[in-house]
Amino acid sequence: MEEKEALKPGDTIASNKQLMESPEVQKIAETVIERENLDFGPASIGYFLVYPNLSKYKAAKCKKASREVQYYSGNNYLIEISGEMWDMLDQKTREMVLFHQLLHVDPVYKAKNQEWKMKVRKPDFSDFYEINDKYGNDWYKTVQATVSSLYDLDPKRESKVSL
Repeated sequence: MEEKEALKPGDTIASNKQLMESPEVQKIAETVIERENLDFGPASIGYFLVYPNLSKYKAAKCKKASREVQYYSGNNYLIEISGEMWDMLDQKTREMVLFHQLLHVDPVYKAKNQEWKMKVRKPDFSDFYEINDKYGNDWYKTVQATVSSLYDLDPKRESKVSL
C-alpha cells in the first residue's frame, strides 16, 4: 500500500486564484447604494475581484466576514465577483450584479443587547423581486451567457450559473 503525502509545517498549497480589492467595484457599489437608497447601518463592505473566477458556475457571492477578517480589514461583509466575467460585462449589468449582491447584506440591530448582528439574507427574500420588477431579468441572462461563453459550458449547463 502506497503512503499518502501529508502537509508539513512550511508547505504551501498552490492556488490559481488571485483575490484583488477593487476600487472600481466599490465605486459602482456606492452609486447603486445611493440610487437604490440602501441602508446598512454601521456595516462595512469589502469588494473583491477573483481571477480567473470564483468557479465556473458561481459568478459572484456575498459573505459575512469571519471574526479575524473583520479585525484585520474592518469589513463586516465581503462581496466577491469573478474577475474574467466582470471584465466582459457592460456597466448596467455590473450595476445589477452588485445590486443583487448588496441585497444579501442584512445588518440587524438587536435592541435587547444594543448591538448590531451581521446576517446574510437568502436570495428568496422578497426584496430580490425588487430588481426583477424594476429592471427585469435580462441582466441575469447576460451574466449566465457571459460565463457560459467564457468557459465553453454546454448550453444545458448555462442555467446552472448563479449569483
